[in-house]
Amino acid sequence: MAQPIDEAGLARLLAETPSLFLPGCTGEPRRLRAMAIRQPGLTASCAVLTSFVAGLNDFATPLLTASPRVTGFFPAPGPRYRQLVSTYAGIDACLRACQPGLVCLPVTRPDARGHVWPGVSAEFVATALETAAVRVALVSDQLPVIGADDGVPLAAFTHVLTDDQPPLMRADEPVDDTMAAIGRHLATLIPDGATLQTGIGKVPAALFASLGGHRRLRIHTGMATGGLRGLVEAGALTREAPVVCATLLGDRDFYRWLDGRQDIALRPISHTHNAAVLAGLPALVAVNSAIEVDLLGQVNAERIGDTVVSAPGGLPDFAAAAHRAADGLSIIALPSTDARGRHSRIVARLAAGTPVSVARHDVDVVVTEQGIADLRGLTTGERALALVAVAAPAFRPALRAALDAALEASPA
Repeated sequence: MAQPIDEAGLARLLAETPSLFLPGCTGEPRRLRAMAIRQPGLTASCAVLTSFVAGLNDFATPLLTASPRVTGFFPAPGPRYRQLVSTYAGIDACLRACQPGLVCLPVTRPDARGHVWPGVSAEFVATALETAAVRVALVSDQLPVIGADDGVPLAAFTHVLTDDQPPLMRADEPVDDTMAAIGRHLATLIPDGATLQTGIGKVPAALFASLGGHRRLRIHTGMATGGLRGLVEAGALTREAPVVCATLLGDRDFYRWLDGRQDIALRPISHTHNAAVLAGLPALVAVNSAIEVDLLGQVNAERIGDTVVSAPGGLPDFAAAAHRAADGLSIIALPSTDARGRHSRIVARLAAGTPVSVARHDVDVVVTEQGIADLRGLTTGERALALVAVAAPAFRPALRAALDAALEASPA
């Protein structure tokens, strides 16, 4: 039986535990965050392992800044912060190895049987419950109950605290003319009946907005955003299989729409990103964005100039699986320039020291608003020419000159 506690009780537990797992994405424990704002030293005695995501979760929270040692998977400032190099699938293995002392997990109100559901994020819930010594359920009436499964017995937790904080919310970004053009190109590459994976940001919003006329689509992804509702209501998704995702992200209306739905299945990262599971999906099409792509087809999704802004995330997991899948397709979609049009995002070569988030052999197609570069079955030189053709027109001469120089230096 989970023991009821108040904030003072949770603070005592944190003071007594050597380590804390702090879930990220929409699984972030917002009640714990609010407590840390009022009590900045809440984690002063805890080493923290976190799955916080750059650009989504706030790394400046006192939960992290007060800790003597923080380990994560996305970049963050601070001398005590350690960033591990891993794809998203690797976070689960790290959590198992870490065996954290305490975890706080947002969950729904229990039903008549005493079962709860993880609300809008199941990413590491199962693994945390298996590995953490102290398991605190943050029970909220603001979380939707999603899926047809039986949930988790509240008795699987050691403690329970009422959560009065809303989950993390973010509406889909508006689709401008550039992104609408990208969405239209993408729609031509996705057949009816395909299994679709995509991520977060402008590309998924544009893609979902362009697929309303498709039919029998399946979705298997790490994160699904508010545009999912439009696909469901347009009849674009199959009724033979639920939408499978680890996390849902949207606004309040989207979360209300999710409540009670049985056509969406929240699954842990150990399932959504599992290579064996992905290998069994029919016609897997992975659509992901990036910061830049070079003429070899190498993808950088982590660094802008000299600044590291993100991490591999789930991109390498899905790109590799889609490339290898029967009838699969690994797509990178991005605007041809930065927001001001000053820099091409199709570049001659990734700068020295830039991480290669996806190797060239795992990229089948690159899409910009300028068109589609289908790289399948092409030589290195032919791939480069196809990529030049989808760069912004103003940058094509320089890219072509760089290509010609490279070919002249290495005629073979």
